[in-house]
Amino acid sequence: MFPSINIEKLKVGDKVEFKTFFSFFYPKLLSLACRFVDKHVAVDLVQDVFILYWEEKDTIEKVNVQAYLYKVLQNKCLNVLKHDAVIGNYKSRLQIAEARLIYINNHLHQNDTWKQLMTKDIEDVVEASLQKLPPRCAEAFRLIFFHDLPHKKVAEIMNISHRTVESHVRQAVGFLRIELRDLILLILLLVK
Repeated sequence: MFPSINIEKLKVGDKVEFKTFFSFFYPKLLSLACRFVDKHVAVDLVQDVFILYWEEKDTIEKVNVQAYLYKVLQNKCLNVLKHDAVIGNYKSRLQIAEARLIYINNHLHQNDTWKQLMTKDIEDVVEASLQKLPPRCAEAFRLIFFHDLPHKKVAEIMNISHRTVESHVRQAVGFLRIELRDLILLILLLVK
């Protein structure tokens, strides 16, 4: 098959024979690899193929040497191409994400101002509605929803039973649901 190469000597690790083998196949493999990838990548891949061959030389059959070299090289080239495609897809996604972040950052001050105005206006409307409730009912609601206190703690602070706190909160929520229904609808429309 390869008149000047003794595969049996290669199998036992003859370095002179390997040099001849390398000289014979290197240009052919490099030419094949350059069809798929850039030359600097091709050089690395071809060297990897020879290293792999050297490590597995005693298990490769004499009749399959060329097929083995070509197949390993093609697989390595395909792996590089797949990796490049994944990286390209990743870079594309990364560029989209960066563009979104830049847009958000450029418009953040406008969004924050809008949110602050909306929050302040909503708080004012809710507070005005709470003023219409009995004072103890409004106080229980504020302690639970604005100060994030548990019912038990609110009962202790207000010196009333747990059931009375629940009753006050239920009354306040029911009242606010009716009182603020137009505001809730507006918020839902504005939020998307």
